[in-house]
Amino acid sequence: MRAALILLAVVALVGIGTAEALISTDQLSQLPGRGRPTLSAGGTALTVIGIALSAVVYAALGLLVARSRARESSVLPIGMAVGAGAGLLGGAIRAYLVRDYLSGVLAGYGLGDLLMVTLAVFVALSVVVSIAAGASLTWLSFRAGRRQLRPRPPS
Repeated sequence: MRAALILLAVVALVGIGTAEALISTDQLSQLPGRGRPTLSAGGTALTVIGIALSAVVYAALGLLVARSRARESSVLPIGMAVGAGAGLLGGAIRAYLVRDYLSGVLAGYGLGDLLMVTLAVFVALSVVVSIAAGASLTWLSFRAGRRQLRPRPPS
C-alpha cells in the first residue's frame, strides 16, 4: 500500500508542477522578443496555488501513512522518496519546457553555453527543495494524524 501511496503522490505532484510549468511557459512565449517576465497577479496566484496544492498532497500522504499505522521511523524516508521522485521528474519536465526561453535569454547575454549547466542546477535545486518539503510536510501531517487516531485518556 505504501508503494502505491508514494507513486500516487509523485504522480500528483508532477502533474501539479507540469500544469503550472505549461501555463508559465505559455505566458513566457507571449513576451515580446524574449523580454524579461514581469511580476503579475496571475503569475503570483499560479505560484501560490501550485504550492498550496503540493502542500495538500504531502499533507494527505502523511495522514494516509498515519492511518495505515506505519511506524514513525518510516515517515521521513517516505516523504523524502516522494520529494526526490517529484523533484527529479517534475524538475526535468520544467527544465525541458523552459529550455527554449532560457536559451534565448542566456544567448542574449553571451552565455548560451551555460544552458545545460543552468538546467542541471535547476533540476538539482528542485530535488533538494522537494526532498525538504516532502520530509517535513509529510512528517508534520503524520504526527497530526496520529494525534487524531489516539483516543484521549480519561481525566
